Amino acid sequence: MKILALPLLVWSLAAPAQDLERGRLLYQTHCATCHSERLHHRDKSKIKSLADLRDEVARWAPQTRHRFTLDEIEDVVQFLNASHYRIGEGRADELIFGSELMSAQERERYRREIGAAKSEQAATRLREQHRSRMRERARERGVRLAEPGGVVSK
Repeated sequence: MKILALPLLVWSLAAPAQDLERGRLLYQTHCATCHSERLHHRDKSKIKSLADLRDEVARWAPQTRHRFTLDEIEDVVQFLNASHYRIGEGRADELIFGSELMSAQERERYRREIGAAKSEQAATRLREQHRSRMRERARERGVRLAEPGGVVSK
């Protein structure tokens, strides 16, 4: 049984590095052609949080003529954070809100879905699905999630 678990352990440890590598490749292929590295080191950067970084990557992604998936956007965000911004380093107990784990497009889609819900039960189901996704993202990123019902630890 231990032999079967070893490949899973190795795979789970390699996955974040593969995502960073994919983020680097996506960035170099589609993003770096339009701006230099200096962009990420400006004194007056708009980037103050991972949510800001996600919003900026999602905002500029269509300019690349590549249809980025949400996972690809997140890989670019994680690469840029690891290589340039280093947001959250040393702050594993960072308390954030669910909206900080979503891009502006995701937040808008969520608002539209809730507004279009046919009943309060449907809206409640959508909210619970959304909270579940946000809990998973918070867990993956090692942060604490502030929720209406209290704080969910990592």
